[in-house]
Amino acid sequence: MPDPSRRRPRWPLPSPRVAGAAVLLMLGFGIAVGAAAGPHANATLASATPQRRVVVVVQPPAVPATTTTAESQTEPQPEAPATTDSETTPAASNEDSSAPAAAAPTTTPEPSKKQASSNDGADSSGADEPKPPTIKHVWIVALTGHTMDEALASPSPMPYLSGTLRPKGLLLSKYKAVTTGGLANLIALISGQKPTADQQAGCAAYNDVNPETRGGCVFAKKVDTLPGQLTAGGRTWRAYVEDSDAAQPPDTCKHPAPAGPLEPVMARNPLLFFHSIVDTPDCAANTAGISRLGPDAQDAESAPTVALVIPNACHDGQDQPCTAGAPAGVGAADEFLLEQIGPLLKSKAYKDHGMVVVTFDAGTDASKPVGALLISSAVKAGSTDDAEHDHDALLRTIEDFFSLDPLGEAKDAKAIEVTNASR
Repeated sequence: MPDPSRRRPRWPLPSPRVAGAAVLLMLGFGIAVGAAAGPHANATLASATPQRRVVVVVQPPAVPATTTTAESQTEPQPEAPATTDSETTPAASNEDSSAPAAAAPTTTPEPSKKQASSNDGADSSGADEPKPPTIKHVWIVALTGHTMDEALASPSPMPYLSGTLRPKGLLLSKYKAVTTGGLANLIALISGQKPTADQQAGCAAYNDVNPETRGGCVFAKKVDTLPGQLTAGGRTWRAYVEDSDAAQPPDTCKHPAPAGPLEPVMARNPLLFFHSIVDTPDCAANTAGISRLGPDAQDAESAPTVALVIPNACHDGQDQPCTAGAPAGVGAADEFLLEQIGPLLKSKAYKDHGMVVVTFDAGTDASKPVGALLISSAVKAGSTDDAEHDHDALLRTIEDFFSLDPLGEAKDAKAIEVTNASR
């Protein structure tokens, strides 16, 4: 019987070389499988590092009790960065109604000045600067040589002015001339220009103004005037110059030749001292004798927007008689007002938002106010304005009435508040 210890196995063992090859083959297979299953070592669960979350709970200030969700308690929203008042809007404050109260301040930001101004616009519009009243026609009556204080003295040398006109109007008690000389002040009134020394002296010779020396009398064509502004804006103007239509044939825009002397009818007509007026057909077309004042005012549609009324030397208030034995002074001026302004106040044009201004272009003492009286349904009858005004302020006021840009010195003048008398 054979020896069992010598029995060979059924499957012979591989040789060492074959066994090594098999091991290498299995290792390669494992590497291939591992590469296909997880290309990055950090992607495996074994290599994953657990992340930690830190939750900071901010204790909110005391607010009324509200219901807060669990999510908002565990994950509070980060606090919003501070913003300026101009960046804060109602929409931004309501973006997330579920955010906890502690995420933003609970105080309401104070509105900016610009916001407050816009919010209050409906209530405070025009509170600082009253809007000018609706005025369609203005007549300026220019007397000379005296003041309103003298005219309204007791007893008054001008009973029609003091007894009839004064109770109807607003008295500008501190209204002043802007320079010396009646002509120079009327030139300033219609242009805002600073008069020259020759204009202050009454213009002995009809010479052009030298812009370098500020001498002469007639301004260059580029110098604008209130009549020029009105024409450019589609409005009308007229000058009622007493005796300007006396010549035959009438030449209402008659003026001296260069260097020539002035005639009496020209001495107080400021329109003649602007080339922008005398060199155009408008001068003769819009200058008329005093007889046209009343009839022109009877038609509100064709009546001028602004009119300048200039009495002659017999009726303008100066004490020197125009002719020997003729009446003079403020008494003669009062008769002129009665004859001319009385009918004007009853006209259709005056009743259609009209205003009459009676003033003195200059007095005998430049330091004293010349005064002015504004008569209109827009003013408080019998009232007085004690604020300081002058011819520049009157020009500015008229320009504001008709939405015109202020000229010259009127740019710095304050318009007269005709509907807000001081007393």
